[in-house]
Amino acid sequence: MAEPIDTLKRIHLFDGLSEDELALVAAKLSRESFSPGTAIIQQGASGARMFILLEGRARVLRKLGEAQVLITELEHPQSFGEMGIIDGELASATVEAEGSLTALALSRDDFEALVASSASLEAKLWRNLAKELTRRIRLTTNQVQDYFAINQSLCENDKFREFYKLYGP
Repeated sequence: MAEPIDTLKRIHLFDGLSEDELALVAAKLSRESFSPGTAIIQQGASGARMFILLEGRARVLRKLGEAQVLITELEHPQSFGEMGIIDGELASATVEAEGSLTALALSRDDFEALVASSASLEAKLWRNLAKELTRRIRLTTNQVQDYFAINQSLCENDKFREFYKLYGP
């Protein structure tokens, strides 16, 4: 298993941090293990921690009506839960361990202590958070555009419209 600092060096959220700054972050992390099927973050629950996967895989699920929709799958060394440490709002999705999973956790309080400890560290962490969340928004925008194009194509297809009239609501 990789040491926390080695793992942090592979995560864009910690790009540009010095060895001393990485050590400060690593000191705030706790190692946690989860059994298969365990909800690490639960949609609608308090999202006051972020996680960095060390071992195992996780699935990001969003409940839409009665259905659980798979949003994405995560693996080492990806991170998740960043929005919760920024705003403390309720989680927008469930993150579930696929199998046995080990992760590093950082609480919102510890994140706030880190950014308060050094102006340089604060600037680097906020810049990197902005870049990471912007990257994810771009990916989501592309997915929405793809879904819209598929939907539009289906709606313009005469055979699909006939099928929907026969079997739809």
